[in-house]
Amino acid sequence: MKIISVNVGRPRLVVSNKQTVSTGIYKTPIENRVMLRTLNLDGDGQADLTVHNGPSKAVYAYPAEHYSYWRDELPAMELPWGNVWREL
Repeated sequence: MKIISVNVGRPRLVVSNKQTVSTGIYKTPIENRVMLRTLNLDGDGQADLTVHNGPSKAVYAYPAEHYSYWRDELPAMELPWGNVWREL
């Protein structure tokens, strides 16, 4: 397996359907090595710890092979590595 991009981000408040919600979906790529801890990577965080919590959910990997499907489905969208779900 080859790692193409490592992205991290802290939860932030956004308005969705006229409600303010906390989300951790916005991630940005990092250039340097990052420490993997028990619950996440340094510099990263999750908003909903009821479903995104625990040592078995510290990191999410998305296969590069799946990007071609989304690029075909959404040709007008830019889909940078590590940000497919943010863009959808």
